[in-house]
Amino acid sequence: MAMRIKHRRWVVALLGLVVGCGDDAISSASDTQGSDSDSDSSGATTSTTGDPGTSSAASTSSGGATSTSSSSSSSGESTTSATTSATTDAITTSGDPTGDPTGDPPCGPGAEGPDADDDTVPDACDLCPAGDDLSDADADGVPDACDLCLAGDDALDDDADGVPDACDACLDGDDALDADADGAPDACDACPLDNPDDPDADGICTADDICPKGDDDLDFDQDGLPDACDTEVVLDLGPAHTDYDVAGDGALVLVRDAKPNLYVTCYNGDRSLRRAEFIAATYTSNAGTAWPEIHIARQSQKVLLTWLEAGNGQPNSQIRYALLDDKCQPIVASGTALAIPNGYGEMYDAAIDAVGNAVVAVSPSETQIVHLSADGAVKKAQAVAFNIGAVYGTHLAVNQATGEGVVAAQVHSGNGIYYRRFNADGSWKDNAAVHMSVDYHYWYDGFTVGMNDKSNFVFLWRPTGTLIKMRFYAADGSITADAQRATIDFETWNGGHCYDSFRMRHQEIPLRGDNFILGEVYNWITPQQNRTVHHFEYTPAGQEIGAASTKVNLPEGLTIRADLSGAVYLSDHKDVHVLTEYP
Repeated sequence: MAMRIKHRRWVVALLGLVVGCGDDAISSASDTQGSDSDSDSSGATTSTTGDPGTSSAASTSSGGATSTSSSSSSSGESTTSATTSATTDAITTSGDPTGDPTGDPPCGPGAEGPDADDDTVPDACDLCPAGDDLSDADADGVPDACDLCLAGDDALDDDADGVPDACDACLDGDDALDADADGAPDACDACPLDNPDDPDADGICTADDICPKGDDDLDFDQDGLPDACDTEVVLDLGPAHTDYDVAGDGALVLVRDAKPNLYVTCYNGDRSLRRAEFIAATYTSNAGTAWPEIHIARQSQKVLLTWLEAGNGQPNSQIRYALLDDKCQPIVASGTALAIPNGYGEMYDAAIDAVGNAVVAVSPSETQIVHLSADGAVKKAQAVAFNIGAVYGTHLAVNQATGEGVVAAQVHSGNGIYYRRFNADGSWKDNAAVHMSVDYHYWYDGFTVGMNDKSNFVFLWRPTGTLIKMRFYAADGSITADAQRATIDFETWNGGHCYDSFRMRHQEIPLRGDNFILGEVYNWITPQQNRTVHHFEYTPAGQEIGAASTKVNLPEGLTIRADLSGAVYLSDHKDVHVLTEYP
């Protein structure tokens, strides 16, 4: 506003100059309004203003200045006026057109005089000596160079902190008060004494936070220690489950086999319930179980459920499947993955990649495989991978990033483990089955396999009652390392033997990044309470990273999963134990 008033003053001054230097008739006409006047023969005008003894001589103009002489009054006294004001349309002119009685020249844009900031406004009347008076982007009357807030009116400051509202970080108080120096003024800081305020975003200030790594309110096992800082969270998930799996963010799925129904329960990554237990499938079988497996895609979180229909050795048996979406709602309720005209179908296996493409394989004699797409359709129909007379153990692993993988099977105990790698479209990477010489492996199902996102793969098998062996492969199929670990001689221990150590379904090797999490694997006829099982982490090159043990009562030692945070999940078929810093 101040700038606009100044500009108007300059305009008034300029108009005054025009009036002062213009036609005398303008002034005379103005002077005669509202009075009686007579002119003498010399052109002088006599005005009667209420004092009949006062007369005015003619005005003369010389050199742009106007002067007026007064004649003597009737009393003989004479008065001389230095200046006489003339008013035209309410514009007053005088010796100083700006109204300054000193007679100084006008001051404003374009006027003469020193101008340090070169903005055409002389220093004598410059509102903003720091810059251009005529530049005012926010139109608040304050030139930009002297403007406190270029975003809005400097005069608006509701909290009176010296910072105009348009540039105020905190409209509720003084921006300069910031006790914890975190950039948030105290009046608008949820935690004015903490820096940072709340790094885990659980709504609790740092000074009061029990667990800075996560939400203090998430304590699934109610042990007083929030889950994010609890090295072992015990998840009591209701009735005993048959199989389970975990996605990248910790979302968990369970399947419970209660003939003739398969019940599925789904949990979110924060362990809240995604979908309560429901019947996902029904089956018939000559056995007491359908040997179900459940898998969840680590990224898309689609869920694959597979089971044996009809039973071992029965004609026209099948491996069937259901595919659920990321809300655990059916995409495919029941489809046939593999037909098993005759033979033993229990020891089939399945695997899923990160987006939901899946593979299922079984060896009723010849090893057969089928590829399913992420929408549940058959992508590549059932085909024979190889035929080594493998009646039982079959295992699969996939590169979850690409969908390529490896299928493997074995003959009865001995030196008979074979594998063949496939591409994501189901075509073969290996021209034929590759024999992996292991000297010896136990019974019908004595090995398993894992593959990481770089297509490195590893085999784990038990050759004796006191030894576990591992073989690591590069993505091109070359062997990079062999490793072995001694175990207890559990064959002499009550209730244990080596037979079919990997018979439990869903026994592929889990990952931590590119590394493999392996473990001691036992088949317990009579589960032992408080027994110790060891797990160990290896790089793809066969280098050990770490090892640890657990007393979680695992039916088989490799009943273990891992999420992308590095946490591992151990199941005793009743509870799931979530461990960090393990192994």
